[in-house]
Amino acid sequence: MSPSQVNQDPVQGEFFTAAADLPDRLVRESIQNSLDARRPGETVKVRFAFSGAERALPVEKARQYLIGLRSHIQAVADGPADSAEAAAMRSALECLDQPMTYLTVGDSGTTGLLGEVDANREREVGNDFWGFFRSVGISPKGEDSGGSWGLGKWVFPDASSINAYLGVTRRDAEDRDLLMGMAMLKTHHLSGDNKYPPYGYFAAASDSDDDEWLPLPVDSGGTPNGLVAQAIRDFSLDRRLEGSGLSVVVPYPRESAEGDDEAALTPATIARAVVIQYFIPIVRGHLEVEIVKPGERPREIDSETIEVELGHIAPPRRDDNSLPALRGAIQLARWADRLRDEEHIELPAPHRSDALDDLDLPSLRESYDQSERLAFRLTLNARRRDPDTTTPVSFRLYLERDDDLPRGHDYFVRGHLRIPGMDHIGSHKARALVLVDGDSELGHLLRDAEGPAHATWDPQAQRLKDRWIGGYDRVQRVRRAALLILQRLVERPEERQFDALADLFPSDLDAARGRSRRQRSGTEKPDPPGPGPIVPKAPPPVRLSDIEGGFSFRASPGAAANGSIWDLRFAYDVVRGGKGRAFRQFEQGANQGAPDFSLQNGLAVESDGCQLEVTGDNAMRVEVRSDDFRLTVTGLDERDVVVEAVEARAIDSADDTDTETTT
Repeated sequence: MSPSQVNQDPVQGEFFTAAADLPDRLVRESIQNSLDARRPGETVKVRFAFSGAERALPVEKARQYLIGLRSHIQAVADGPADSAEAAAMRSALECLDQPMTYLTVGDSGTTGLLGEVDANREREVGNDFWGFFRSVGISPKGEDSGGSWGLGKWVFPDASSINAYLGVTRRDAEDRDLLMGMAMLKTHHLSGDNKYPPYGYFAAASDSDDDEWLPLPVDSGGTPNGLVAQAIRDFSLDRRLEGSGLSVVVPYPRESAEGDDEAALTPATIARAVVIQYFIPIVRGHLEVEIVKPGERPREIDSETIEVELGHIAPPRRDDNSLPALRGAIQLARWADRLRDEEHIELPAPHRSDALDDLDLPSLRESYDQSERLAFRLTLNARRRDPDTTTPVSFRLYLERDDDLPRGHDYFVRGHLRIPGMDHIGSHKARALVLVDGDSELGHLLRDAEGPAHATWDPQAQRLKDRWIGGYDRVQRVRRAALLILQRLVERPEERQFDALADLFPSDLDAARGRSRRQRSGTEKPDPPGPGPIVPKAPPPVRLSDIEGGFSFRASPGAAANGSIWDLRFAYDVVRGGKGRAFRQFEQGANQGAPDFSLQNGLAVESDGCQLEVTGDNAMRVEVRSDDFRLTVTGLDERDVVVEAVEARAIDSADDTDTETTT
């Protein structure tokens, strides 16, 4: 690097620690890349192969794939003694003196890494080779792909104890293999003041000057005795029978993790991650996975064996991934895959539960109560900003009641990719499967609502706002559809509530019932003493009012509110459960990174005569400085809103009060 170049270390992943979710990320990103490169009509087959100590490369043979890397690892290892990077690289140096264990991840039924190998413009749309080796945070993939951030490949160096990987690809319609690799360290110094970037390549040799050198792959050229052929033999990567595809070699994989077996890369953790992340394409017959290691039983996971293999994996931590929950999800997916279009109930995607009044609710409730499965096709519109176009879209929802579940779970899948960070129906003992066509406009919209980890659909995502009109509402309709339908399926039928107005009209109760309690019991009891004088109740010092798109909070007429401090919180109302449930439902969405709205992003707050402190997505503290203060919150949608205002304390007073007002 020149002295003036910007210093930038990789921040795409935890490259120097074995993060707890490493097996999940490796499976998720590697298989997603393979499915994105699927040849039309073919089943993608992915093979995870561990060398174990039995097939590890001897030190001398391994060194030809690590030429020049040791000195750079040493430079990072010589950094601050207390840094995680230096400690990790000291461990990496120890690896280099041992036989090279490795993990290979290879696919077939795919196109391989297509595209010009010597291209390196700022964006190479459709050039997968460029995307895999030459871009950081820029994806060459089209809108129908599972990934879109250009960061998924970083799981391979993350999985390696020396933060490096090799790739061998045979491209569709080509009779040659290409070998290339990368190492990712930190910006570092070597040989005095010479500064080096974090990215280093295993590439073809070149006599060009460093500032002109573009790393290029080693080309087999069809020769059986070159370096590429040697690598294919050393790592058992022969693709001649499998055809085009990509094989990635992870040297010195992180096969152990201190105190956490689930964080280690093992056949068991890989198998568990495969079933959890990709049961939909496996059930559909689009994906098959093989996992092998010397001395262990081979694992083959396909449409016929997935439930058998499910019985061999250790129970995951998360309740929605427990073995009974997953088995039920797989069975529901099998049932859904067999249904015809006309066997789905078609209706508009709801934005609130009373939008479902046109359904035959009695019949559906009876089916649901008998644990019969229900299938819905939910319709809505997706509207792009550029160009401004509106497209009718739909998604599918499958529901079933399961009283054996400790809590309900919903499983969201876009295309082949499961989006695991959302779970809205925990209060219902039910299972929901939401399937979105990844090639549809709705699939494109939801992809723009995902972050690099593809863990959740965030209605506040910036890419969503930039590219779509009404994206917030569309995301929420997909996320909450199962919850809103379940709320209608389980709600109690309307019945007469004789005590509903008891506090206002106590003398009317006996007339409504037709006879008094004394008549029913057969005994006479003296009438209770008459009510005492009515003492008017002092009005609260503040009031809440409904306004267009939100609410206002202000002093009551003639009240002395100056000096008081109020805690405000608000949430969209729910059909059943009151304000407590409304707030719990909001908190659940916020904890999953997708609140219904946020004071910190999207809502407009105006105030006069008071000082505000935002304490959460739906909460703030208001310190009143004037008796005629006023606060307004707007930007909410048309749903009813529950607002709670609780007086915290008077200024300079440590005592809380119990004053509360709700609208």
